[in-house]
Amino acid sequence: MSELKDFCEKILTYAKENCGGEFEVYATNGESFRVEVLDNQIKTYSVNDYAGISFRIKKNGKMGYASTTVTDEEGIPSLVKNANDNAAIIENPDEQFIFPGSESYTQPKVYGEELDDISAEEKIEFAKLLEKKAVEADEKIIKVETSTVISGKKTVIIKNSNGMDLCETSNYIAAYVVPIAKDGDKMNDGFGILGGFDRACLDADKAVKQGVTEAIDFLDAKSTKSASMRVIFRNNAFCDMIETFSGIFSSDAAQRGLSMLAGKEGEKIASDCVTLTDDSTVDFGFGSRAFDAEGVAGQKTVVVENGVLKTLLYNLKTAHKAGVKSTGNASKGGYTSPIGISVNNFTLSSGKKTLAELAETMGEGIIITEVSGLHAGANAVTGDFSLLSKGYLVEGGKKGRAVNGVTVSGNFYELLKNIEETGCDVYHNMFGEAISSPSVLISAPMSIAGE
Repeated sequence: MSELKDFCEKILTYAKENCGGEFEVYATNGESFRVEVLDNQIKTYSVNDYAGISFRIKKNGKMGYASTTVTDEEGIPSLVKNANDNAAIIENPDEQFIFPGSESYTQPKVYGEELDDISAEEKIEFAKLLEKKAVEADEKIIKVETSTVISGKKTVIIKNSNGMDLCETSNYIAAYVVPIAKDGDKMNDGFGILGGFDRACLDADKAVKQGVTEAIDFLDAKSTKSASMRVIFRNNAFCDMIETFSGIFSSDAAQRGLSMLAGKEGEKIASDCVTLTDDSTVDFGFGSRAFDAEGVAGQKTVVVENGVLKTLLYNLKTAHKAGVKSTGNASKGGYTSPIGISVNNFTLSSGKKTLAELAETMGEGIIITEVSGLHAGANAVTGDFSLLSKGYLVEGGKKGRAVNGVTVSGNFYELLKNIEETGCDVYHNMFGEAISSPSVLISAPMSIAGE
């Protein structure tokens, strides 16, 4: 790690001595592990180390980028020259910034030291254990499609000519199992997942129960007649909905006319029970970090409070255009990527009722447990969606038979306004964006297309 830091410093020193302007070095390195087990044998196995460096130069109001994976001093002149040349041809009129640094930084816990002691052999054995437990859980489970364990470690370094010198290392472990159930000529799969930052998160029984229950419950699932119905989105399904439409809270999207929330800060956009926060400072959150991709300190931002849009999410460029401060949501898809905006730990506040109690409140309707086709069936600009779904009918306030092959249609902006109540069963998304949500009961009937 010290070698990478030293190399970043050499890049800055060379840039200062050979060209004017402001400079930044953004470097990442880390490792990833993945093992997939099938029939108690390793199907795929990979261990990868990676590193990359991005150099930015701001000159005459323009920002140029260049990147490399080679930590060789002989390559520094070429790296700096490429960024300098790119800055000269940039035509984007928006002002961008090399940030001097925040006054202070919260240091959330993002590194689980226990994970260092979990060997590759243990991860392989855990993947085999997940598969074994799933197959033994019920006679209807005929096999496991996959049992997979993944883990990773990543370090981010940001140094710049304005004195910034930041470094943070994070890690994680996660696993999932896909059991397949069969009854006669009917087959169905389920999905069980776990993850976290210590050994305690490796709860094989919990993940297996989740996957096996889902696989068996939906063996007898069939469609239902098309109707306008009351709906509950189960926690994981609503996480997927929020992730799909999280871009509407981006100030960049709003400023480019790609969000209908543009100009609505301070206005009511959701029901009273909706409070959405973005918080990168919580310990061991999947989106926690001490600083964002521009070096702005992590913070807790109340985006929607009791239905009122308090703020959009900003990086330095969009905050400057709006005359506000960055919310610490600058992001990079990878070290070669330009600065964008994304959520950190984006959370819908929870209520007091369990999923069963929400169903009792609803009386008649449907619980949506899974939505698919989110990229093809959802318009992130207008908020419209039409998604293939499955779940359970609710009759007399009780969960009834399983349903699949139905399509739920609506509009996400309207959905926010029609959330009647949130549950207490918060689900944390472990893949994709770090979204957390309880189950939600929707007040207005929605269109369910089936038979």
